Formats: sequence, C-alpha cells, structure tokens
Amino acid sequence: MIDVFYLDFLDGQGSKSLNSRLPYFNGQKFEPESPNIEWETITLQRTNGVVIPTHPRDIVYKPRTITVTIFFNSIIDANFYQWRQELFALLVRPRPYYISSNLLPNRRFLVTCGGQFSIPKPEKNNATSFTVNFTNITGVAESVQRSIIPQNLSGENWNVGMNLDDRDDREYFFEKQKTFQVYNPGNVMINTMEHDYNVTFNGTGKNISIINHTSGEKVTINQEIKKSQSVTNVRQYLVVNNTRLKTSGRIPGLDVGINKFEILNCDDFTIKFDTRFYYS
Repeated sequence: MIDVFYLDFLDGQGSKSLNSRLPYFNGQKFEPESPNIEWETITLQRTNGVVIPTHPRDIVYKPRTITVTIFFNSIIDANFYQWRQELFALLVRPRPYYISSNLLPNRRFLVTCGGQFSIPKPEKNNATSFTVNFTNITGVAESVQRSIIPQNLSGENWNVGMNLDDRDDREYFFEKQKTFQVYNPGNVMINTMEHDYNVTFNGTGKNISIINHTSGEKVTINQEIKKSQSVTNVRQYLVVNNTRLKTSGRIPGLDVGINKFEILNCDDFTIKFDTRFYYS
C-alpha cells in the first residue's frame, strides 16, 4: 500500500513517510480545507454592502484544518494496542511540525495536532481506517524548495500548480543592476515579519535605499557601509555581524507576481533573495 502522508519534526531526520516511522500505518487521504481568509471591512454612508481592502497585505489567512485518513493493520491483537499508543505519541506533540503529501508535491504545511481522535479496535479483525485532524497554524502552505533552486519541472523540485512562470531562468541574485525584477510565484504576499525570507546585501555607500516599487515598501540605511560587510535582515531589521543598522522604513517583502526593485545611492553592490514561497 502506498503511503501518501509525510512528517518532518524538524529534528534533522527530514521528511519521512508515516509508514517508515511506524509500521502498520499508512496515510490514505490528505485533505486540507479551503483557505480561510479574514479582512477588515468598512461601511460608507449611502453605500451598499461593505468596502474590502484590495491589497494582499491587508488579507489575513486564518488557521485551517487538514484531515488525514490513516489505515492501520496490526496483524495481531496485542500489537493493536501497543502501536495505537505509539501513533498517539508520534502525532500529538507540544511543538508545531510539518506535514506533507505526494498528492500535493513540493508543498508542506506547518501544523499542530491537539489529539482528540480515537482508534477503536474492530471486533472481528485488526485492520481499520480512521481520521486525524491537524491545524495548519499559518493558514497557508509553503514551498519545500527555496528560491535558489531553479523553477522548472526538471529534478521534481517544483510542479504544475505552483504558478511557475513561462521562463525557468528567474533570478534571485543581482549584481550592479540598479533596477531588477524579483518573481514571487506563490499567491501569498511574503513579508519579513512572518515568513522564511532572507535578503543579503553587500555594497558601499551611505543612505543606500532598497525599494520595491510594486509593494510600495522601502528601506534606507542611514549610515555608511562597506561592501565587505554583509547586510542581512532579522525579520524587518537590517544587521551587520548581529549589530542593528540605523535605518528608516523596513526591508521590502515580495508582492504576488513580479516585483520591480530599485537600488539608490549605490553603484557597486550585490543582493540576494533567499526565500520560500507560500500558497493558499
């Protein structure tokens, strides 16, 4: 029986199928709920209905349920009770972890499992199917691969349904290009506060600005830096060797689709965008 359910407990072992972690168990179905979005609305006098925001940054993805159907065959009675307890211990954990499925390849979901599911033993045999509900705490899936992996269908790192562009040479590293484009194939805006998004900048100058004209975000480094210093972001802040730089604004995120960037007050620089992409 093919196992469609994978778990990654962030313990260095990587993503492994349920069956490889616990014999006698096989994931059969993997069913995320539809995205659950929330936005702030306003009402206007003499206007029907409500007015909703039009920019992706104004939309919040709420947690959603992912239901996994699991088949269990203990072969003999004694194993049923023992392995059932092993599964409870495997899935119900105090910290979030990732689950995925080859039914939705190259995506993973950050989840918790609060338990509250049971696995009754059948009266006449030792095989049964049951469901477990996981809470996708971020409300979205994320790409298994990062932007440094070429976005094409070779190597099975990306696949149809992940909004791959009509070109497979999208760049995320730029050198001495005052203007350039960064492509976000996900359908969720990436921001520095909550996503796995890393920008590294090396350049010489003062009052250097990094601008995303698409999202309208901008950061200016209000002190002189040298190209030998690697400027990186820790969430919305910019740092060099763990020392926070004086800035105005915050490091721009990535809007959905093509983002038009510009670098001001610096001619000799490199900038790299190392990020995952997010899907509703």
